Amino acid sequence: MKESSYFKKLENLTFTDDYMFGEVLKDPELCAGLIERLLKIKVDHIEYPELQKSIKPTYESHGVRFDVYVKDSDKVYDIEMQNKDYSEILLRSRYYQSMIDVDNLLKGRVYKDLPESFVIFICKNDPFNLGLSALL
Repeated sequence: MKESSYFKKLENLTFTDDYMFGEVLKDPELCAGLIERLLKIKVDHIEYPELQKSIKPTYESHGVRFDVYVKDSDKVYDIEMQNKDYSEILLRSRYYQSMIDVDNLLKGRVYKDLPESFVIFICKNDPFNLGLSALL
């Protein structure tokens, strides 16, 4: 019988399980290392990663819950583990990007004050069937 990710024993968790993903990436060094490898950039420093950060601008709006939300001196990163359901990943990434902007532009500020931001989906499978290697 296949073990549900909600009921896995700790020793059976992998990086793609929500709990383990958060535990690994809450370490600033590991989080910076992952971002640097994925984006091929140098991260200045990581302010404490925020796990499961929620943004819901208004009562009636559709909110978001970022898996791992990270800032360095002038950039913001949202890192998401995506295990399945890629059907709306492009629209979802666009919406997440807009929520990062909403969270980072205070009233009275100008648009050039928006930090550079990245939404990173780490996918367990190839979402666009481009023959890319899957995350094991």
